[in-house]
Amino acid sequence: MAEDVIYATPNMKTKVRYTQGEREERIVDIYASLESLRDPQQHSVGTEESSKSLGTGRSQRPDAVSPPWCPIRAVVVLLGLLSVLLLAGLIGLAVKYKTDMEQVLLTLKDLTKQRDALLCKQECPDGWNKFGCKCYKTTNTNQSWNKSREFCVSHGADLVVVDSKEELDFISRYNVYFWLGATDAAGEGTWRWVDGTVLLLDNPFWSRGGPQGGGGKNCLGRVEERNQLKWTDRSCESTSFVGLCEQNLMK
Repeated sequence: MAEDVIYATPNMKTKVRYTQGEREERIVDIYASLESLRDPQQHSVGTEESSKSLGTGRSQRPDAVSPPWCPIRAVVVLLGLLSVLLLAGLIGLAVKYKTDMEQVLLTLKDLTKQRDALLCKQECPDGWNKFGCKCYKTTNTNQSWNKSREFCVSHGADLVVVDSKEELDFISRYNVYFWLGATDAAGEGTWRWVDGTVLLLDNPFWSRGGPQGGGGKNCLGRVEERNQLKWTDRSCESTSFVGLCEQNLMK
């Protein structure tokens, strides 16, 4: 009876019904069995990797590693320090240079004063008045601008050139109308002193705000206006003025 059961012929007509899921699971089991027979170790590893890929294992990430010290960064820092040191050195040199220049200028100014003091110890000729390093004298009579200048030159001087407020205050003591050493005869409206320097038209010493011009008024004279010394342009041939000569002791 038992042999009949073992050797019983299978009934091929019997139909086995599987669901779609059972069929797919059955196929997977068959392939898995075949793979395990071929390489059990590989199957084990593959299964483990599959588990990790499916998220059954704990995901591990590499630890953050601090970047190494970059040599370029060190060079940049070094260059920055050198720049600071260089700037400090330049500032130090500038301060020292400025101090040295100021000292040189003070020394030069002091030497100039000493030189002027030595030169200005000279006395003016008889009949001349001294102010600073200059001597002053008026002509004996009223005469034209050109005649007055000729008189001054013959005495080693020239008509006065005013180059400071102090000098102007000094010559104001001469209570007469006198010629000054300025003219625009070489070019109308361009006034120059006899030493070649320019006499500005906006100078506050001009009477009525500046030269009036025209009518041959090409020479500079001194007039009194409201008890103040003022300049005016007059005809060079006018004889209403004396000449005021100026002699520089430093020449």
